[in-house]
Amino acid sequence: MDKRIDKLREIIADDNTAVLITSDVNRFYYSGFKSSAGAVFITKSTATLLVDFRYFESAQKQVLDKIQVIQYVKLFESLNELIDKENIKSVIIEDDDVTVSRLKKLRNGLNCEIIDEFNLSDKVLDFRMIKTDLEIEKIKHAQKIAEKSYLELLNIVKCGVFEKKLALELEHLMKLNGAEKQAFDIISISGKNTSLPHGVPTDKLLEKGDFITFDIGCVYDGYHSDMTRTVALGYASEEMKKIYDIVLHAHKCAAEKIKAGNSCADVDNAARNFIADNGYKDYFGHTTGHGVGLEIHEKPTIYMTNNLILKAGMIVTDEPGIYLPDKFGVRIEDMYLVTDTGCEDLAKIDKELIIL
Repeated sequence: MDKRIDKLREIIADDNTAVLITSDVNRFYYSGFKSSAGAVFITKSTATLLVDFRYFESAQKQVLDKIQVIQYVKLFESLNELIDKENIKSVIIEDDDVTVSRLKKLRNGLNCEIIDEFNLSDKVLDFRMIKTDLEIEKIKHAQKIAEKSYLELLNIVKCGVFEKKLALELEHLMKLNGAEKQAFDIISISGKNTSLPHGVPTDKLLEKGDFITFDIGCVYDGYHSDMTRTVALGYASEEMKKIYDIVLHAHKCAAEKIKAGNSCADVDNAARNFIADNGYKDYFGHTTGHGVGLEIHEKPTIYMTNNLILKAGMIVTDEPGIYLPDKFGVRIEDMYLVTDTGCEDLAKIDKELIIL
């Protein structure tokens, strides 16, 4: 954790400048403590977590080493005490986290210059792209919970069950298996609804011959997992099998390009070109993937125009799909850990078509 703060300190110009972290996710990233309010104040030599009465006792026990904890009654008053004590003349803020009205309050309330043109939010996202060993283990654990829950859910998938029930059962199973919460609104859609990439579960009953798409993920100690599987109920038509095979092959083509030194565009184009070569270019309209970590969608974006180079320690999804309007859709998604020699698939369950 010291390394994270040291990395952030590299952007602090001098002893009279500080960084103010206010977003929930980045407060956790830099302090190791989760809260719905508060701030982290970082200077060249000190790091302080400020929380109110609700969190003070817990924060003292859970905060990471070398970070002091201060209980505030009025946040600005406590920040000004730190500003005066440390002789701070300017504070860099998270531009993406601060509204216009909040910015006015900061400028009026703090005894220093407020710097909002520094793109701090974007820089922190860049730092977060490279995961530590501990972060990787937490994401792997979240994936294990999601997989176990998904496999248990398949036992109740049958004709006559409605889509909403599958989503509710899956959320319940993930929490029973150790998840804090679901990573996003679970997608469990069937039949024609699977042509909707982000379809919402409905009261539609599962029918024989349906494709069923599950887009699932959970959170473990702040870190997310993300996985999509498409299964068939009863049987799959030849067209369904054909589309599934194309998507699976596209997924594998993308995975072969996930390696340190390759670009995000290399990965996306590998999947996109295969789908286009098979005649379905117009039916794959979203990106091939995205980063995963403290948030379900993080940098980098795996898309054909993104020339950012992959580095070891990044975790990205590989999720091509084909969606045929008013017929069906197929998506297959897993998370991959980028390594110097290739990648590690964080999913341990099969990707081949399952017919239940």
